[in-house]
Amino acid sequence: MLGRSRTVNYRLDLTKSGLSANDPVAAIGCLRDGAPMKAVFYAIALVTGAACSQEQASEQELIMRAIESAVQLPAAAEPLEEYSRNYALRPDGKVIGVYVLPSPAEARVGDVGCEVMLENFESRPCTDAEEEEIAGREKATADLFGQANQSRWFDNHRDLPMMDDGGCNLIVIIFDPQSQLIQSTKCNGEA
Repeated sequence: MLGRSRTVNYRLDLTKSGLSANDPVAAIGCLRDGAPMKAVFYAIALVTGAACSQEQASEQELIMRAIESAVQLPAAAEPLEEYSRNYALRPDGKVIGVYVLPSPAEARVGDVGCEVMLENFESRPCTDAEEEEIAGREKATADLFGQANQSRWFDNHRDLPMMDDGGCNLIVIIFDPQSQLIQSTKCNGEA
């Protein structure tokens, strides 16, 4: 069964009003032209303008902010703040955004028990080394998935977090910087 998906195009005119990487307020201001979004964009512009007055925003930061300001998540998705938001440039020049719900802090393996299945279908308790290996893999996965309400830019699109299935636990967004359109926003499939 395929997960719910919806393809919608949104125009993000990042060149309007002489926009540059040094003008993040204009980047957000150019998105506020839609009447329903006017109040939201003014609030974002004030907050972002204050934060950026001390530090210049990079082109990647501007793209991430623009996408996050304009994206409409699928109906089955959680609120935007619940996701770790991860971005990279694809070889075709488009930006891929992978929004993933980080796993909640799990109980440590030793706290809930760990067993190894043997060839004769019996089991034995995990050794300390096996428990450490499992905890290390869980930490690596948590580091890859990131934290809720965190935006990160990856140098290589192949390093973005991915998972099989998951539905709206993982959302893929495609943004075309040339046309300045969000081309698709889709939840991952489900088995």
